[in-house]
Amino acid sequence: MYLARLQIKGRIRYVIRHSFADQGHFKSRDLFDLGQDPTRYIHYPGGNSYYYDPMVEEAICDQGVELAPDELDRIFFGFLPPEIQRVITGFDRGFRNRSALPDTDDPGKHPPLHPFDKRRYHYLRFGHSSQRHIQRVPQKYFSFLRNKSRDELEHYFEGEERRLAYHELGPYMATMFSLSAMHPLPNAEQPFLSQLDRYFMDQLCSLNEDKEFLAGTPKIEGLYPHLIRYALFWFDHAPVRPDVEWQYIRDFIRRHRVYRPPPKTKIKIAEAERLFGYDWKSLKRMDGPSLNRIYRRLALKHHPDQGGDADAFRRLTQTYKALMRKKPKR
Repeated sequence: MYLARLQIKGRIRYVIRHSFADQGHFKSRDLFDLGQDPTRYIHYPGGNSYYYDPMVEEAICDQGVELAPDELDRIFFGFLPPEIQRVITGFDRGFRNRSALPDTDDPGKHPPLHPFDKRRYHYLRFGHSSQRHIQRVPQKYFSFLRNKSRDELEHYFEGEERRLAYHELGPYMATMFSLSAMHPLPNAEQPFLSQLDRYFMDQLCSLNEDKEFLAGTPKIEGLYPHLIRYALFWFDHAPVRPDVEWQYIRDFIRRHRVYRPPPKTKIKIAEAERLFGYDWKSLKRMDGPSLNRIYRRLALKHHPDQGGDADAFRRLTQTYKALMRKKPKR
């Protein structure tokens, strides 16, 4: 079972769905409509205890679907309070990514996974744009993608994509559609972005006509609904279109990656004596509180807001800080 997040007439609606095998493919069907607010089916008798409305379990069981002990926890997890979520994940950290149907270690008993799904899953788990080593990844690693309908897979990927940061969407699009395979350029006379857009649309249309990818889904006219979001992603987050805001943030991070301490101020003895009105030996023997009192009195005199000289105030402050660094800390 899985939770489908649907947008109907501008409103979000949640439906519990079920993937089932039919004629060699996995299809999906609706089990229970949770409406716009699934939290109304969660009851809290007290403390961290909770239970789900019996109506939900009864409606699912009436359709011949057996519920696993933690099946409803996976469905309603995102609607539980954070403190209860921490308790659940503390007992079983991997329960959300556990396949609902039993898996097998024999790859011959499974239909091959679609490369598009593997590229997406590999990037979302590792964050690697390079897919050179994806064929070396053990097939057991992709077991989560098995025994699921196309609708269930797309709702899973849609939920994971919402967690991506803004600057990660471009590399994600480039990875899943294998933009690195676009070499050499088809037509050197056309603008590069135009050729890239054409290449992306060709890949998207080919995927929309891929019978293996859409196995088990009803036939529809036009673009498959779950692929529409990638068309929107592309023109909003294309990997080669410059993003001025993110480029500024990235440059700022690079400039501040290495800590550069402020330069040490060398004390000029003659200037310190002139600014504070004491000889050097007295300034060295003077404790911190005494030096601080003198500085406050002189700062009030030289502060620009009080009609003092800004340059004299700056030099006084720099000399005071340099002297205080030499005083023993209490």
